[in-house]
Amino acid sequence: MTAVRQPEKPSRSIGQQFLSFSRDARFLAVIGQIVFVIVVAILASGLFAQISASLRASNTTPTFGFLSARAGFGIANAGDYTPDDTYWEAFAVGIRNTLSVVSIALVGATLLGIVWGVLLLSTNWLLRTVTRTLVEILRNVPLLIVIVIVYFAVLTLPVQRDAISFPAAAILPIPIRYFIYAVAALIVWNIMRGLPAAQHHQRALIVSAFVVTLVVIEMLFVLYGALPGAMSIIYGGALTSNFGQMATAAGIIIALLTFIGAKNTPQAVRGALTGVLIGGLLFFFGVVPNSALRLETSPILYISNRGLVYPNIMPTARFAEWAVFVVIGIVIAVVLYLYLGRVQEKTGQPQPRLLYSVLITLGLALIGWIIVSAQPLPAAIPVADDNGIVSLMSIDDARTAELLTADDELLYASDPLGISIPARQGLRFVGGVEVSENYVALLIALVIYTAAFIAEIVRAGILAVPKGQIEAARSLGLGYGQMLRMVILPQALRVIIPPLGNQYLNLAKNSSLAIAIAYADLYAVTYTMINQSGQSVTGIFMLMVVYLIISLSISAVMNWVNGRFEIKTR
Repeated sequence: MTAVRQPEKPSRSIGQQFLSFSRDARFLAVIGQIVFVIVVAILASGLFAQISASLRASNTTPTFGFLSARAGFGIANAGDYTPDDTYWEAFAVGIRNTLSVVSIALVGATLLGIVWGVLLLSTNWLLRTVTRTLVEILRNVPLLIVIVIVYFAVLTLPVQRDAISFPAAAILPIPIRYFIYAVAALIVWNIMRGLPAAQHHQRALIVSAFVVTLVVIEMLFVLYGALPGAMSIIYGGALTSNFGQMATAAGIIIALLTFIGAKNTPQAVRGALTGVLIGGLLFFFGVVPNSALRLETSPILYISNRGLVYPNIMPTARFAEWAVFVVIGIVIAVVLYLYLGRVQEKTGQPQPRLLYSVLITLGLALIGWIIVSAQPLPAAIPVADDNGIVSLMSIDDARTAELLTADDELLYASDPLGISIPARQGLRFVGGVEVSENYVALLIALVIYTAAFIAEIVRAGILAVPKGQIEAARSLGLGYGQMLRMVILPQALRVIIPPLGNQYLNLAKNSSLAIAIAYADLYAVTYTMINQSGQSVTGIFMLMVVYLIISLSISAVMNWVNGRFEIKTR
């Protein structure tokens, strides 16, 4: 048989081929995109050429060289910044001020928004109505008006000389430490509830140790407060330092005894927690009684029309050594958390992963504090008197003669952390951290304004949870708080997180309204830089880049969180 020869297809011309391509949707889409990019590039180059020509005509060609020049203007809440610093350092101060407001406002708005969102669904008519009224007012008023109202409300506070102090002896009927005793007693009582009646020896040990702890602390306060002046520093400091170390060791021994004598893991954990609690209380009130006594006898917080003054926690020369113990504790806690998570997935038995992790972290931090604080201080240190004469004397003598500076106190401190408590000195405050009224007003306004929108998001997320889930939780006998924590909020987060990210972005960008109350944030500092240097294009470009980085960072974090909570499907 002979093969049948297929007829050859006639070859198409170039015009026919182009005509066929022109009918292809994919080809047309690519051509359209190329044409669009070309048009945008032409328009952008023309606009850039026109702007460049206009700037050259006014002798303001964009450049970053001006950033190394002297700024010449002051900035509030600037730390070590002075007008003699450069524009770049001034710009960095603006970034720092903006981030300090935004970071704290994000946390505050989230917590307050969750509380308001839950109260919007409260069965209590008064709470629900008051919260709804407040949320509706804030959501329908411009943020600028809220900032101005809060700012002038802050300015109605008394002058710095008559600042409101907290705590004040005239306001609190009992010392602060009694409130701490009450909280500690509640914790111990909660631990005791979980112990069966058969563990009566553990109950007796825990109660006895706790009562002895409170009695010794009270005796310590009385003794330390009764020693006058320099005697309380010389003898009281040595006495209480040794007492704190021995008492903390006793707390650790109690923890070990209760841990060994326990019959199961929950009992062991409760006993260890009790020992850590008792040891921590004894350690705090034993090693740093001076700070504890000041918390009792003098105010630690001042509010006036000049702003807010609060204690400052500062790292000392021994902080790095203590940080090693903290880092090791965190690493071990993370490894244990992941390991127990795998055990829970394999066995199906719930594991108190978070409790164990927190216990290990706090335990190693406490042990590290004891070891670091126990290291001896130098017998004599060089100090300079008022005449500039340097001499060697003991730390206690130098402290008694008030020859130690703030840096010396941090250098020769026995504890890893030092507390600087503010004290009134004439018309100003010494020690602590002072923030301006502008910062306080902006922070409050951003928090309450954003919290109003977050409250509506939380309310919608809770309502999105099927009613059957709530009825099932009630049938199990769960309380309202347990339902929120274990049933409602975990499911509502899938609805809450996406719009929550938008509110975080709005908060970060709304912080630029701080210029209305003269707070030196990023926008206000950049605006001043532009007015002085004339570099408007460069300043606006830098401003856009920083806000873009902040927004993209928030978006990246929220997308990651959203990915963790979303339902995985095929």
